[in-house]
Amino acid sequence: MPFYVEYTVNQNADIRSVVDGTDREEALGGAAEAVREAGCRAALLRFAATASTSFGRGVVVARYSEIEGWETL
Repeated sequence: MPFYVEYTVNQNADIRSVVDGTDREEALGGAAEAVREAGCRAALLRFAATASTSFGRGVVVARYSEIEGWETL
């Protein structure tokens, strides 16, 4: 299933990366690792029924903030 993690780096580079996972929980683990490695302050985990390279496409299934951590929707 196409899961994507989206975040912005240095307030000028929007990153959209495919996250491996057959369900939301697996994808969330991959997204958490990507956010940790990038040192992000905020991110979204999205799901799209078809592959997409467009930033902002897909349903938001979880969001991350540095203060709150991950919240699944």
